[in-house]
Amino acid sequence: MIIKSKSYKHNKAFKTVVDYVLREAELEDSFVLTKFIKGKELSKAEISKQFLQNEQYRVNPRKNNVKLFMEILSFKKENAKDLDNNKLKKIARHYLKLRSPLSVALVTAHKKEKDHIHLHILLSGVAYRTGKSVRISRDDFKEKVKIPMEIFQKKHFPELELSAINHNPSKKK
Repeated sequence: MIIKSKSYKHNKAFKTVVDYVLREAELEDSFVLTKFIKGKELSKAEISKQFLQNEQYRVNPRKNNVKLFMEILSFKKENAKDLDNNKLKKIARHYLKLRSPLSVALVTAHKKEKDHIHLHILLSGVAYRTGKSVRISRDDFKEKVKIPMEIFQKKHFPELELSAINHNPSKKK
């Protein structure tokens, strides 16, 4: 799987990014997972509001704080037949546990947007009700998230071998 991360530094991202991830056309044959978001059958506005409310706990507010992360876990199109919602949920839950276990989170699977299946994961910039930043360095991200996710995928879902990433490719001459 390929893991991409994008950060947002403005409060308006809570609305625009939640709206983008929860587009109606993409939710067919999909699922929505939440973490630290209270209530059932919530509207996009209510989910955005809860992300924003958690941001108010930030311990060290600065002008350019990252308010929201959108991370995308992408799989090769050849593995689409091997990916059902149960597998995707297990992958998403494991990713959340590794990446930021205390963040407010929203996860959706997108199956129609591109020619491959991918997960959209929204993470708050601060841990739930503590206000501590969930920032992670590139090296920590690789060592504590990317490589363990690859190991998890190989162990639990060997049929997804086409989506495996070689983190140490040899240099071509």
